Formats: sequence, structure tokens, C-alpha cells
Amino acid sequence: MSGLEIAGVLLGAFPLIISGLEHWRDVAKVGGFFWRVRKEYTTCRREVRFHEILYKRNLKELLLPIVDDDDDDDGGEVARLVGDPGGKGWSSKALQERLERRLQESYDLYMEIICEMNETAKELRKELALDKVTVQSQLAPPEPKKQQTRPLSPLLPSKPSKLASVKTKWDYETFRLKFSFNEPVRNKLFEQLKECNGRLEKLLSTSDKISALENVTPNNMKHTAALELAFKKAWKKSDLLFKAIQKAWQCPCQQYHFANLRLEHRTLPEICFEVILMFITPSLSQADTSWFWRELQCGQMIGCPSPQTVMKPSPLSQSIQCPPNYTPAPAISPISARRKKVAFTTPTPTIPKIDVNVLVDPSVKLCQFLGNEEHSKCIGIIGHDDEIYHLHPIATRKPPNNSGSLTLDRILSSDFGRPLTRRQRYSIALLLASSVAQLQFTSWLNIGLTKEDVLFFPCVDDDCCVPYDKPFIRQGFPLRHPGTSDTQANNCNFFSLGILLLELCFNQRLEEHPIRKKLPTEAGEAKQALDVLAALRWSEGVRDEGGDDYASAVKWCFFPGASNANQLWRGEIIKNVIRPLEKCQEHFKTAAVL
Repeated sequence: MSGLEIAGVLLGAFPLIISGLEHWRDVAKVGGFFWRVRKEYTTCRREVRFHEILYKRNLKELLLPIVDDDDDDDGGEVARLVGDPGGKGWSSKALQERLERRLQESYDLYMEIICEMNETAKELRKELALDKVTVQSQLAPPEPKKQQTRPLSPLLPSKPSKLASVKTKWDYETFRLKFSFNEPVRNKLFEQLKECNGRLEKLLSTSDKISALENVTPNNMKHTAALELAFKKAWKKSDLLFKAIQKAWQCPCQQYHFANLRLEHRTLPEICFEVILMFITPSLSQADTSWFWRELQCGQMIGCPSPQTVMKPSPLSQSIQCPPNYTPAPAISPISARRKKVAFTTPTPTIPKIDVNVLVDPSVKLCQFLGNEEHSKCIGIIGHDDEIYHLHPIATRKPPNNSGSLTLDRILSSDFGRPLTRRQRYSIALLLASSVAQLQFTSWLNIGLTKEDVLFFPCVDDDCCVPYDKPFIRQGFPLRHPGTSDTQANNCNFFSLGILLLELCFNQRLEEHPIRKKLPTEAGEAKQALDVLAALRWSEGVRDEGGDDYASAVKWCFFPGASNANQLWRGEIIKNVIRPLEKCQEHFKTAAVL
């Protein structure tokens, strides 16, 4: 018997044990003594079921990569194998050869462990007297009474001998007492099954890790390391940019200012951010404010002239006139005024510098510079810590109309008139995953990213043209900006990213999927838990819809170990999510060449 056949035989042993236990329970209920052993029976059945499920999962993980599972009917070939223990499929020589190649040098040990589990299962059957004829005859349901007839021959007695009846009753009563008092023996057998299942899982896991490392080329490892370096740099610079903008406002209307940051898949260490600053008020029109929309490129611009000295504003400089109904910002304490001030240059050929760490007159604000229509190539320079950002105006997009910004949530809705192509959706998926790796735990993204957070703006020369490959996220500047506590960081996960990838794969919102509609509508943490539950069920179809690479990216987001609390989370998300999504993009490029 081959190793594969032995694995199938063991798989069939668990249902037999459970069936025997349930049969014994039914007879015990009729006999009126089940209440004495109810606890032992429940524990025993639960343990057998638990180890059966563990073994099934180990087998599925073992078989999935080596079984031709192209047929979608009835769950595929692996499901048929598991559902037919000891069937013809387990005797396949081709499958046996693939199994040996998959396990490599651990094949013999893997099979020894399965044989040990098989022996343990036999011991358990013996302990439960499932193979003892005299006990099982007592467990059989009583036959209906028949009309007594005389035996046809005196040589054929109508009932067993007295000695046989005594022996049968003795065996049965012994088993009943043994079942009640032999729980430690059964627990020892269950511990053996647990240990064997754990060894199977570890052997398979290490084999897969070695195979994955062997398939990873040095170029891929270098690319992953380069991405991680670029993302770390973007993470630091993006956070400093937000803090520089926030401190440069210093105006009573700060709470009505918003910054939209363009999401990019940054593969190079040279970083320049594209930001759209907005002035949005609940009660005033655009005409009542000095500015409402400014597109900027922010970074260390090569060739941009910078001031040699920081000049104080002239007494004639006037600050921006904010509407009287604005709530003024709290007064700056003397300590804050000495430490963090705003400097600028008077209207001279030099470029103004807004430096939050220079002791200058704080009355001049970024708001005033943005309200000035006479801008040169560079509006000014802002900075935080030792990082500076030149603000260069650009004009590539139109501000949103009265209906508001176009969100990814709206685009994925069933009634949206211009659905995205698969290529567009996969491109957005890569951008979002990359942005999470770059921006998580910064002021731009201190909670999970959702489809309502992702914005799109039309081109400046064509309202109908929306560059879907250039999404934005928006962040405001409240008077007291909430930070991310250590507790929030430790509890953070990638569930929201996994849901986004799912929705982009199927071009459908989770809320509109039948699986989610069947679940209750809750709020807060309960809603999040139900969303994740529905997403996990939905994710089972990703492989058929999006392919292996996309499916592996989604699967990792819901994996219990995928947590931002892990110090290596950025490298893990690059390897397990971003690299597979990059491969999906490469497939489109290959198809275009062909």
C-alpha cells in the first residue's frame, strides 16, 4: 500500500469512530444510563472531530498544489478525494509521484507519522470497543418482536446458550464501566493524534518555505529590498510634509483646510509629492474666500532658487481676511512662540520661505501665500525638522463640482455608468496596497483605508476624462490633530485592505454582495466583524476570478499573522501583497506584447 493510500485509509477512520460513538449514545439513551457518561461522551466525540478536521486541513494543504483542480463542480478534485477516503483516486501513481516530489526528503518521515496516526486510531477504536462483536451486538437496536414459531429442527436452537449470553452481558457491562473511568487513556491517545497533526503541519510548512526560497531569484530579493527602502523613505517624508503644512497654516481658518495627497507606487528613492490643498467651508461660497483650490508639487526641487537668508515681513504686509464667523485658533503660548514660528520673504526676487522653526513674526500664514494669485515658479518653502519642501504650483485637474468628489465607493457601485476595466482595477489595487505600505501610521493614514477615502478628480481640459490611475486620499487639519496611539498601532491589521482588493477584483461593493446582505446590519466594531466574516467567505472565489497571484495577495491580508504590530510588516506586505499584484500588472504587459 502506497503512502497516499495509507493517508486515505486514515481519513476514513475518523468518521467510523464518530459513527460508532453516536450509535452507542443512541442505545445508551434507550437503556437509560446515558446521563452517567454524557460528559465523557461529549468530550470524546469533540476530540475525535477536532483531530479529524486538523488532519483534513493538513491533507488539503498537501494536495492542493499537486492535484489538477480545474473542475469547479462539487468543489474540485481535492474535495472529491477528501470526500471519498480509500477511493480509487488515492491509488493514483501519478499523484503519488507528485506527492513525493512535493515533500522531498521529508516524504518518508511524513508517511511514518501518518502510519503512527493510523495505529493510534486503531487503538482508539479498540478502546471504544468498536471492533468487539459481543459489545456491538448489545449496541444494536432491539429487533421488533416476531410471532414465536417452533424451530424447524431440534438441531437449530432458537436462542444462544446461557454461557454465551453471560459472556456478552459481561463484555458489555465491562465496556460501559471502562468508558466511564478510562478517560485518561483516551486523552493520551488524543494527545498522540495532536502531536502527529502538529508534526505534519510543521513538515509541510518548512517544505513549502524552502521551495519558495529556492524559487525566489536574487533579482526579486533585490527588488523587494529596494522597494522597502523607498517605502520607508516615503513614509518618513510624507509624514514630515503633513506636519510642515499643518504648522505652516497658523490661521483661524485652519480647520477648513484640507490636503489631498496623490497615491503613487514609489519605486525610486527620489520623492516628490503631488498635493491639492482645498479651502472648504460649510456656509461660505468659493467667492467669499481668497482661494479654494491649489495644486502643488512638494519636494526638494532641483534648480529651484532658494533664499539665502530668511527675512522678516515688512510692517505693510497684511494677513488674510477670514470671515467673521470663523472660530479663531487658540493663542500661542510664549514657549511655543519661541520654538515654532513662521518666516517669509517680502515681495522680492527671492522665494519666500515658511519655516516653522525660525523665530519670526507669526502673523504671516500659508493661507496668505495661497491667496496670492501672482505666483512665480515656486510659491514658497515649508519645512519640519530638517526636511524642506518647495511648493510649485501646477494645473492638471479640475476641482469637484457641487455633487462632491468622485470616490472609489461610487465607482464600484452597481449603478455607476462607466465601470472600470479589469486592468484599471488591478492598477488601483496595486496603488492602494503600495500606499498602505508607505503611509500607514502617518498623519495621512492613521486608520484602515476604505473605498470612501479614495478620491478621483477630472482632468482640467476634459470633465469626462478621469485619470483612474491617479487616486488621492484626503486629510484635514483640525485644531487638535489626533495621533495614533501605541494601542491603536498594535491592534491595526490589514482587513480593510483585503476588503478593498476583493471589491476591486469583482468590481462590486461588499455591501451589495449577497453574502453580506444575509448578515445583520450593525454599527461600529460589530459591523467591522461582520464585514470581515463576509469578506472571508467571498474570498474563496478570488482564485477563479483573479488568478493565483491576486488570490495570494488577498489571502495574506486576512491571515492572522498579518498585523502592523509586527516590526517587519512593511517587508511582509511587499513580499506577500505588492509583489503578487506587480505580477498581475506584468501579465497585462505580456499580453499586450503578444
